[in-house]
Amino acid sequence: NAQLEVSETWKYTCSITLSATHTNTVVATGWSKGLSATDIASATVIVGPSVVPPLIHVTKVPKPLTLLVGGGSVLYTEKITNPGIVALSNIRLTDDKCKPLTYISGDINRDSKLDTKETWIYRCQTKLTRTTINSAIATGEANGLTAKDVAIATVVVATTYPNMPSTGLSPEGASTFIDD
Repeated sequence: NAQLEVSETWKYTCSITLSATHTNTVVATGWSKGLSATDIASATVIVGPSVVPPLIHVTKVPKPLTLLVGGGSVLYTEKITNPGIVALSNIRLTDDKCKPLTYISGDINRDSKLDTKETWIYRCQTKLTRTTINSAIATGEANGLTAKDVAIATVVVATTYPNMPSTGLSPEGASTFIDD
């Protein structure tokens, strides 16, 4: 149906011959109800000495996604994973619109390294009064290289109240009855 469903994962591949170390950046953008969702990922391929480059991935999910006129509180859950094959150290997560980020869980063996089977979870709560586009940036290091990923989330704050349902009554509440 050409729509990315919640339960689906779409995979794309491409290939290129490289003669020098290269960082490839991919931007995925989707649209729903006039709003966009974007994710940016980068991967580095090392040409030369055998070095395994690091990979990192971050997701950012706001709850709720929409707020009524005037705004309200939003809880962001941000998850960092390691889709690579080498553990990452010096993990950093920043958020441009929500502070402080609170670490919840994920470092299973408590070694301060993001292992390939771990998901580190952070949360942050803030009050929004207008539609806000918000970015999270995760970085981690391995083998002298830094991996970076960006997640972008939009929370919509309504600017008008929703239309009231039609009751069949006039605006003044008067009705006309014919009694036989």
